[in-house]
Amino acid sequence: MTCSVMGSGKIMRKIEETTGLKAGEKNEDTDLNYCACTGNCHLAPSVVVNGNFVHEANEETVVEEIEKAATKEPQESNITDATIDDILNNDFLGDV
Repeated sequence: MTCSVMGSGKIMRKIEETTGLKAGEKNEDTDLNYCACTGNCHLAPSVVVNGNFVHEANEETVVEEIEKAATKEPQESNITDATIDDILNNDFLGDV
């Protein structure tokens, strides 16, 4: 939810524009999808690239940051993809 409020939609649109893919699509080089919550609300919005985080992402620099993150060894391997329904139906306050 925090990533959404902080502009993840604009960032996704920038990535879609740059790659020519829509969320949920892939080609030989790129698999573009929303990911499940990474728990980094204080650094939102976050982007995950091959297990590497791009925190406090913004639409002006996200493509460059993704290219850098793609060349690094994965830091986190258990981040899963999330569907739009997963995101919209997530009970963010369920643990409160």
